[in-house]
Formats: sequence, C-alpha cells, structure tokens
Amino acid sequence: MDIGSFIARYYIDPIVYNEGYNVVNTLTYAIILGISLFAILKLMAFLKLKVDERLIMATAPFIILGASLRNLEDVHLLSPPLSYMFITPLVYVLAFLITLLALLVCLYLERSGMIGDYSKPFFWVGIAGIILVFAALLLTQPISVWWAPIVVVSLAFTFTGVIYLLAHHFKIGFLTMPLNVAILGAHMFDASSTFTAIDIVGGFAEKHVVPVFFIGIFNTAFIMYALKLVVFIPVIYIIERYFVEEKDLYYVLKFVLLVLGFGPGIRNTLELVFVHS
Repeated sequence: MDIGSFIARYYIDPIVYNEGYNVVNTLTYAIILGISLFAILKLMAFLKLKVDERLIMATAPFIILGASLRNLEDVHLLSPPLSYMFITPLVYVLAFLITLLALLVCLYLERSGMIGDYSKPFFWVGIAGIILVFAALLLTQPISVWWAPIVVVSLAFTFTGVIYLLAHHFKIGFLTMPLNVAILGAHMFDASSTFTAIDIVGGFAEKHVVPVFFIGIFNTAFIMYALKLVVFIPVIYIIERYFVEEKDLYYVLKFVLLVLGFGPGIRNTLELVFVHS
C-alpha cells in the first residue's frame, strides 16, 4: 500500500463515508489532541488570558454548540464537500475556530474598554449559537425518539449521584470537587447516551475502537459505565495529584475531559431525537 492509499483508507474514507474510527486514525487523533493541548496553552499565554473555572464556564455553551453542529450533517442538511467539515474529527476543528473567533472578539471588546468582562458576552454568543442550531433542527426535522433525552439525563444523574454519595461517604475528596463531579457527570452522560441508543432504542452501533471491542465481548453497552469509571477516575486523580500547581494546564486538561464526555453524549442524544426512524 502506497502513502496515498494509506491516507485514503485510514483518514479520508472514514470521513467521506462516515465509517467511524479505526486503530490508526484513533491513535493519530490522540497524538494531535496531546499536541493541541500545549498549543492552546501557548495561545492562552499569548493572549494573556488566565485559564480558570470562569473561562471554563464561559466556554461551556460552545461544547454543546460544537456537538450539535455534528447533527446538522447527521440529518443531511448539508451536502459535500461542506458536510465533511461537520463530521468528526473536522467538526472539532470547526467548533474550535468558532470558539476562538468569539473569544478574540470578546477579549478585544473588553480590552478596548467597550465592555467590562469578556466572559459574559462570550457565554451568550455560545448560547446564541446553540439556539440557531437547535432552531434549524426543530424547524426542518421531525422529532423521533422524543423521550430519549429524559432517559439519558435520568441515567446520567443517577450514576453521577451514586458516585458522589459514595465518594462523600468514603471521604474521597477529589471526587466531590464540583468540576470533577461535572467531568464524571459528562462521561456518565456519554455512557448513558450510548447505552440508551444501543440497548434501549436499538438500531445504533458504537464507532470508537475500544468501546466496540468491549461492547462486543459483553454484548451490552452497559459496560460503557464501567469503562468510563475505570479510565476517568484515575485520570482525574492524576490531574489532582500531579498538575494542580500548573494551573493553566490543570484547567485545560479538565476542560478537555468535559469536551470528551459532553461532546459525544450530546451528539448521540440529538441523533436519537432527530435521526432515528
């Protein structure tokens, strides 16, 4: 296989034909994500912007916006080649560029004295984007499994609540910190969306390499809850143990964990509502 065929098989075809992930592109995207973390840190330093919980909260709507943009392609509102930009992983690049543009504009307004705090208009720009995407979906698509969000949220809330209560009872402090609870909640939300789609609604399949392997072994997407906890509880502990002194990196890592949970979870849930037939 020559280089062109290799790139087409493992990178281009999965996007063009919406085939999902394979081992090669999964590892590649993981490496790109790692490099991107440090690029973001350099960008924040260049902008002289402190990475903290305020920035994370202000950026939170853009997580929902980025995830919901993916659904515009799911319902075939867009045609190639434009639609390719709305397929993972390119939709993450698109969401990042939208977020960065909004952030730069709001920072400029703050530093020119036109507004007092960049975070508030930045937050509301994200909300406005969500409203526009949801309006496009609601006005053009029939609602299918309307009850799916109720099930997904209920399951996620239940599992997150149980984890929090157990952590509180056994005095596992890092699992009761608000941002860490939000991270676990994000991944319980993602697990719940996958379980609901595959086991409750039916007609859906997982596309990521590792979950596909374990779902195949156990023959149920319920295993996603265990996978999430086995992976992300140690990750959160490592961040709290070794990165707490590096505040910018500390919060960037936590933000990435939120994106990796809420992003796929929101996309999956909206796909159940607007796509399934």
